[in-house]
Amino acid sequence: MAAPRHSAQPRSRRTPAEPGTQAVEVWSGARRDQADSGARREPAESPAGRPRWTDPAASRPGQLVWQLVTVWVLGGCAPLVLAGITRGFDLGGGVAALATVMLVVAVLGAVALLYLLARATSVVTPLGATPARRLLWAALMIDGGTIAWLAGRAIVNAHDLGVLHNGRLTVLLGGAVMLPVAALLTRGWWLRTPAALILLVLAGSGLVAFRDSGPSEIDLRLAHAGWTRDQLRVVTIPGYQPAQQTFGLGSGGDEYLATGAILNGSSVTGRIRLVTTLLPIECQLTPDCPGFAHPLLPSTGPSTFLGTAWGIDETDPPNAAIRDGDLILELTGGPGVTSAQLRTAVATARRATDAEVLTALPESPAPNPAEALRRWLRNHT
Repeated sequence: MAAPRHSAQPRSRRTPAEPGTQAVEVWSGARRDQADSGARREPAESPAGRPRWTDPAASRPGQLVWQLVTVWVLGGCAPLVLAGITRGFDLGGGVAALATVMLVVAVLGAVALLYLLARATSVVTPLGATPARRLLWAALMIDGGTIAWLAGRAIVNAHDLGVLHNGRLTVLLGGAVMLPVAALLTRGWWLRTPAALILLVLAGSGLVAFRDSGPSEIDLRLAHAGWTRDQLRVVTIPGYQPAQQTFGLGSGGDEYLATGAILNGSSVTGRIRLVTTLLPIECQLTPDCPGFAHPLLPSTGPSTFLGTAWGIDETDPPNAAIRDGDLILELTGGPGVTSAQLRTAVATARRATDAEVLTALPESPAPNPAEALRRWLRNHT
């Protein structure tokens, strides 16, 4: 005899109702579970604060696009505004005071706009939930964008690209360097990782370009001393060494002392002084120099003269001079120095090498923080 079949349909039974009441239908467990699951399949409301992905104005992709485009526009306009303010500082006076007020207004305006942007796109960044975090996001955007823009400017100037002279490219690229900063502060590793790599490459390249550009160490030391590269000459005097090296431009010139060496069977004695004089403007344009110390020197050189060739009294110490460009190099010998020694020495005049300039001139203080940073990078990288 076949076993009885059990129906898969859920069963229910009616409970007899008491007089004056309605009958109650009691469901079995399977039927009750099915009813509960049906109720759970109804669409649930989205939690508060979590926008639907189907709403482009409040969705994460929509806010991300909105934030990046706005950052691009603000970053592109910032260099133009700062260029006008910098021009005001250069003019000085009342214009500089107005530029100071404009700078304060520009900074406060940038902070306010970025704060509102962080509030409007709070889904995109973890720093958009509270007012303090929004201010932090605005500060990070300004600081990071400034550093990224300075790095890009250093690269452009190092390669003479001329981008800063084109207003459209300045706006385009000025906003572009802000995008990695904004992407670094968003949610999701897929945006933060490439943004961090781009910023690292940009910062490294900018530091290298900044280090290799600008005035050299020699230029800084010469500017501090008040000299130019073309004024530095060196003479070689056998058996003598300078007590100080100012290339004859220092106060009183350079004094060369005898080392006691034996030359031509006799000991070297005496002292020699080198004085370098820049020709006056009228002497640089014409060989006729009335009133100058050595009017007989020709306009072209080098030519060597003994002191007696200048009409100097025979009792004066021996002298020798040479004109090299717009400079007069004069050697004066003390007791024991012959005119032949001076003639031979002054004829060896040549331009000072970079090593000789760096050795002779002490390191000068950096004129500004930018040059101090540049010097530190050159010494440590």
